Amino acid sequence: MKHVLLFLAFLITINITAFSQADVESTVGIANDLVKLKRFDEALEKYNEALDYLPSYAPALNGKANLLIMMENYKAAGKLIEDAIKKNSDYPQFYLTRGIVLIHKGKFKDAIEDLNRALDLAQGTNDKLFENKIYVNRGAAYQKLFEYDAALSDYSKAIQLNDNNPNVYLYRGYLYYQTNEYEEALRDFNIAIEIDPANPFAYYNRGMIYLKQVKDVEACDDFHKACELGNNNACRMVISNCIELMRQ
Repeated sequence: MKHVLLFLAFLITINITAFSQADVESTVGIANDLVKLKRFDEALEKYNEALDYLPSYAPALNGKANLLIMMENYKAAGKLIEDAIKKNSDYPQFYLTRGIVLIHKGKFKDAIEDLNRALDLAQGTNDKLFENKIYVNRGAAYQKLFEYDAALSDYSKAIQLNDNNPNVYLYRGYLYYQTNEYEEALRDFNIAIEIDPANPFAYYNRGMIYLKQVKDVEACDDFHKACELGNNNACRMVISNCIELMRQ
């Protein structure tokens, strides 16, 4: 009888654990959806709820850290991801996330080291979207260090892995702008706008190219559009460059 009771207790424990794991996965999925809807406070509650069940659950830790980055709380994100790496040093997403934190902190060489580590750990997984994110962010770090050839190589690799990410075209377009390759920059900003017609940065950057090319009407059209979409720099360009043109 004693053995039967022990066996039943064991089964109950397994069922509770399985339920908790499934519940945590579902909660993290809800949190991820809330992030996409920009309901950040609610998403944070869900990540915390998941971590109350399983404090070491990597997707919840990584999701929360990325949310903190989006909320510009880089200190909290950095601390969370440092602790997460101590618990699980072989989870590649942690190194991507810490690399992003380091980029925001201006520690570009350290960021590149973490992104290299993420890439090494991701080998063999065939996760193209994840590798795309690594190359985009490593390219941004190289660009900040004025290593333009390395940045261009990473951006191009990122596009090969996922040609539907507007941010890659924005970054590469701005790199071309920095190196005075305006036609190439214009091409990338056009693609970014095709992918994401509501991206204010793409219109603003394309407007800056048109300004360089002395295409004032086209530039002001883009500055107006970017301003409507919430880009304050574009609004300032409208005031300083476009009001007089509108009077003509």
